[in-house]
Amino acid sequence: MEDKLASIKELLLKKSATKQLAYKSTYQVFNMLKVAAKEIAEKLSQEIDSASSRVEIKYYEKGDYEMHLKFSGDTLVLMMHTNIFDFPPGHFIHSNPYIQAEPMREFCGMIQIYNFLADSIKYNREGDLGYLVARVFVNKEQHLFIEGKRPLSFMFNDIGKCCINQESIHSILTEAIQYCLNFDLMAPPIEALSYISLEQKNMMSYSSGMPTGKLLGFRSQANQDQPD
Repeated sequence: MEDKLASIKELLLKKSATKQLAYKSTYQVFNMLKVAAKEIAEKLSQEIDSASSRVEIKYYEKGDYEMHLKFSGDTLVLMMHTNIFDFPPGHFIHSNPYIQAEPMREFCGMIQIYNFLADSIKYNREGDLGYLVARVFVNKEQHLFIEGKRPLSFMFNDIGKCCINQESIHSILTEAIQYCLNFDLMAPPIEALSYISLEQKNMMSYSSGMPTGKLLGFRSQANQDQPD
């Protein structure tokens, strides 16, 4: 019994310390992303103002764990999760030599990057959809890998070789911005908007548009009638 308790105590202390370090590391990375996003917003604003005053670039924070970078009709929403994650047995991270050399390196914090339409946030259209661009996983040593859209998931797919630095921070943000700008809002088929309910009409009047997402276009009753 004493041996078991000693083993449990050692494991708890080791995991707890690792998770605390991973949290601290992820929080530092999130703050680096904040600084870089603010710098990008300021630089783009200065360069674009002279060309077109109608293009708005804006950075702002929503508490310690959420920040927004608005550029024209799009907004990148970055959110840091406060928990630390491990990965299921079949995940590719377990086959990485860097992880195999010290399994505790696999515990990671997570930063999620979503693409919302700027109007979704401006008009508080709560039914609008944001699309996941990337999940950035950071371990205690500030190594990272990314799951999500290309090229980010291709550029940062080896946690043993990918480390956080100014170059990687800049690449994450600029590639995410470029992905959003190339991901356009598509008009839905006319059949999808054959009719709307009075509730939807009232919602349009209240929030300057029906619930919207880039990929699906306007969400209507025709969309809602389809099974998941």
